[in-house]
Amino acid sequence: MNLIRAYVYGLLVPTLLLVTGCARAPAFDILGSFFPAWIVCLAVAIVFTVLSRALLSRYVEIAWPVLIYPSLTGIFTFALWLALFR
Repeated sequence: MNLIRAYVYGLLVPTLLLVTGCARAPAFDILGSFFPAWIVCLAVAIVFTVLSRALLSRYVEIAWPVLIYPSLTGIFTFALWLALFR
């Protein structure tokens, strides 16, 4: 009996708690096809990164662009997601 209870509380309950987060994800209808909202946020973040690159290149020299630009894209993506969909 204790083994079954340990199974239920150890595996089943955490699994059920994780599944509750699987609600319908926000999506956009673009030309009849549904795209997840994170793809739209990523596309806008890439545009913001290109714009910030243009502004930054005027004033400073970027030492590690391989690290800076993907990081900026990630920051912009997550900020847009949080601002628009949370």
